[in-house]
Amino acid sequence: MNGSDHDDHQLIRRFLEGERWAFDALMTAHAPQAHRVALGMLGDPDQADDVVQEAFIRAHRALPRFEFRSRFRTWLHRIVVNLCLGRIRRARRVSLVSLGDLAQRLRARTGLPARELERRDLGERIEAAVITLPPKQRAVFVMRQQEGLGYAEIASILGRSEGGVRANYFQALQKLRRALAEHEEWDDE
Repeated sequence: MNGSDHDDHQLIRRFLEGERWAFDALMTAHAPQAHRVALGMLGDPDQADDVVQEAFIRAHRALPRFEFRSRFRTWLHRIVVNLCLGRIRRARRVSLVSLGDLAQRLRARTGLPARELERRDLGERIEAAVITLPPKQRAVFVMRQQEGLGYAEIASILGRSEGGVRANYFQALQKLRRALAEHEEWDDE
């Protein structure tokens, strides 16, 4: 267990002993990463804010049942990912701007240097393509690429095998490559 995990466990113990400030300290330490995961999965800052708030409410209620065998970050990420997956399932249909429409909007902007325009274009195309991934592949991709989590930790968060997580990540990369390659073909026409 590394130092931050030890610190998290100490904060949890202090919270369970009645020191309410300790939960605030946990929130401060983990909210930015939880928000990045939610935003990567949902693509909407407002929904990501809602998910993180709900995740911390659930964590607050469930903390007395926290088992110190796992990392707090892993436990919290599982809550965030499950809430995101629930929202995605309920939405059933995500209205997305097509990758071609994104490129046209970017070209219509004026005043941006060409290099900045290309960088923004690529970033927006990648974000749009990530949102089209199936929810579990999206979760794996976001946690691996954006948060730098290892396969074992992602597997623990999702309650899946490490091999399954690796397969989801590979499939996500393949789909993203295809989506971005298709967009390049549209641009050439």
